[in-house]
Amino acid sequence: MKLPRRRALALGAGAGAYASIGILRYPGSAAQFSYKLANDQMPAHPMNVHTAEAVKRILDASGGQIEIRVFPNSTLGSDPQMLAQVRSGALELLQIGNNILGSVIPAAAYESLPFAFASYKQLMSAADGPLGAYVGAQAEKVGLRRFARSFYGGTFHIENKVRPINVPGDLKGLKIRVPPGPIDVGTFKAFEASPAVISLAEVYTSLQTNLVDGIEVPLPTLQFFKFYEQVKYCSLTSHSAITYQTIANADAWQRLPSNLQTIVSRELENAAVAATGAMAEQEGSIQSTLRSEGMVINRPNIEPFRRVIRDSGLYAQLRDQFDPAGWSALEKTTGKLI
Repeated sequence: MKLPRRRALALGAGAGAYASIGILRYPGSAAQFSYKLANDQMPAHPMNVHTAEAVKRILDASGGQIEIRVFPNSTLGSDPQMLAQVRSGALELLQIGNNILGSVIPAAAYESLPFAFASYKQLMSAADGPLGAYVGAQAEKVGLRRFARSFYGGTFHIENKVRPINVPGDLKGLKIRVPPGPIDVGTFKAFEASPAVISLAEVYTSLQTNLVDGIEVPLPTLQFFKFYEQVKYCSLTSHSAITYQTIANADAWQRLPSNLQTIVSRELENAAVAATGAMAEQEGSIQSTLRSEGMVINRPNIEPFRRVIRDSGLYAQLRDQFDPAGWSALEKTTGKLI
């Protein structure tokens, strides 16, 4: 019997996570601390590749005191479910998109503002700089501990099965999947599209059944999840980006002795730096691969799209609705946006 795609992916990810448990067992005795780390990305994603290496270094550097088991590909639930788990303490560590984290720390969502950053490097300067520090302080207020370095998750483009997106009007009426974050819906409503909030694990099926016409994801995500099998057109809008924040349940973090905290922080933050470089490199080389899979790629003039967002008043709305102080932290990197 052929398994449904989502079930097959979940089983594959679960098998990978289970295999990692065997690898991480330190010879001689059980670890004093055994923590789980989850995210929504495939095992081949740079974040998971470098995280897997980091948890091995953590085990070795701690002399086997702490093992961290990695659960990728939404194995432990959807993003909102995993966020609830880490807040309750059922999950110790989570790598989560800043857009989803924005549901509990509104300023985190600012890293996904449409057309706010000139480049991914400027984005990371904000995420690992003034805005990131502000988000970290807010995280403490909701029982979370945020690591200082973020994983670059990629720049978003628009992929769909209906038509290439050349001008803002091409988005009108398009049913497009957006993640369950506070900014994405507003962005596509400004273009008179029809955004639908769907978790990443459900995207392939939603495209396959025509529940949605298109998606907005970075090119590596398009490739990793094989979404190119369901969409034909890729329009390089570079309208927003995502970072993955590593957060810990504050109580679970405090249970670790200071020497283990140092080891875990160092290695996961080093992984973030390495994965960020790998992701940026992949984005630069992946277009030819997608073309070979039959995708039609176009690069529209971005200024008309940027003008729609500015004229919609979305920036001022998000600043006032979410966190004016966080907005000020953002503009320390971007300059004035309004």
